[in-house]
Amino acid sequence: MNNYIEQSTAKRAKERDITFHYTNEQLVKDLIETIPIESGDTLLDAGSGKNKVFFNNFPKENKKYECEIEDGVDFLDWNERVSWTIGNPPFSLGWKFLEKASMISDKGIAFLGNINFFNCLSQKRLQELKDRGFYINHIHIVSDARWYGRYFFIIFQKNKNDLFSWKRETYK
Repeated sequence: MNNYIEQSTAKRAKERDITFHYTNEQLVKDLIETIPIESGDTLLDAGSGKNKVFFNNFPKENKKYECEIEDGVDFLDWNERVSWTIGNPPFSLGWKFLEKASMISDKGIAFLGNINFFNCLSQKRLQELKDRGFYINHIHIVSDARWYGRYFFIIFQKNKNDLFSWKRETYK
């Protein structure tokens, strides 16, 4: 019985370990390489977290900003325009972050999310993004051994394309 309690306690401690949620730094470096960032672009990390891994790995020559609610800067209250909004938003707020990013970004949005984030992209929401000029231009699929399932780094750009199409009709 004692062994069971020790294992259970160790498991709960691991579950509470906040570093479990941190995005791997090498993964972030690789993801940033997929974004067509140009000299002079302004970059916003939409939710930098305690480790600020996206923010700290943005190209040094670009002006960069960060939002982190625990530091008193809520992304959903941000109103300054930027070239790119980038990061790993809280999965439960995926659409809210994407919607907000589409209102403040001049060139693009690049977010890492799980299948639930991907599933938030309904036909209605894709149309809203298209109406604001944003199109999915790239999807990079990654895995992290600490996290369950696949993760999708989706890059939206103001660069019209026909890669994705949809119909708002629901079939019965």
